[in-house]
Amino acid sequence: MNPKKNSGNLAAQLAFLSILAGAASILFCFSPLIQFPLGMTGIALALISRVYNDGHFMGQAMAGLIASAVGIFFSLITFVMVMFVYQVILPSPTLGPQYNQLMQQFLDSWNSGAIPTL
Repeated sequence: MNPKKNSGNLAAQLAFLSILAGAASILFCFSPLIQFPLGMTGIALALISRVYNDGHFMGQAMAGLIASAVGIFFSLITFVMVMFVYQVILPSPTLGPQYNQLMQQFLDSWNSGAIPTL
């Protein structure tokens, strides 16, 4: 059994899993609690695949690394937006009630079926 051949196969598998984790982290763009760990997992898998590929990034590993970094960036943007709503908009005496009214209108239209669901 050739250990070099198995390590290359493992590197390819890890690189592919890195792409999957990176793509999933982008797809979960509205949930930073899921998105951030997926992005970190994708980066870790890409770096581990590099170790098993003699210190060189495969194309898949590089794609997984980039996708995971984009997912983490989106996660941080989403987190900042949520913190902005809770720290600036809701405590405001003028913006808070407007935001709550807008959210209630959205939820009412969602429950009535006016907004198509998946």
